[in-house]
Amino acid sequence: MKLRYGSLEGPENGVYIRGELIGTDIITLPDYWIKLIDLSSVTVNLTPIGSYQKLYVKDITYNTVTIGNDNLINKEIKCFYTVWAERNDVEKLQTEVF
Repeated sequence: MKLRYGSLEGPENGVYIRGELIGTDIITLPDYWIKLIDLSSVTVNLTPIGSYQKLYVKDITYNTVTIGNDNLINKEIKCFYTVWAERNDVEKLQTEVF
C-alpha cells in the first residue's frame, strides 16, 4: 500500500488525525502510524465538549494516546482531539536553504 493524502503547508512532513472522544480515555491511532511517525514528535490538542474538563495526556505510544481528567467530581471524558506527528519515512523537510 502507498499512503496518499492531500497536504497542509508547514515546516515539516507531518500527519494528523482528529476525532471525538466520549466515555473512553484512549485515542486509538491508525495501524500505519507505527512505521510512519517519529514518536518523539507527537503532539496532542484536546478541546472539552460541553463544559470545562481538566484534560491532559497521560501516555503516548505508537498506536494509542491515553487521556486523563483531573476533575474532582465528573471524570467522564468528552472532547475533540487532534494528534499530530512528523513522518519518519521521508527525509526531514528543509524549509530554508543557506
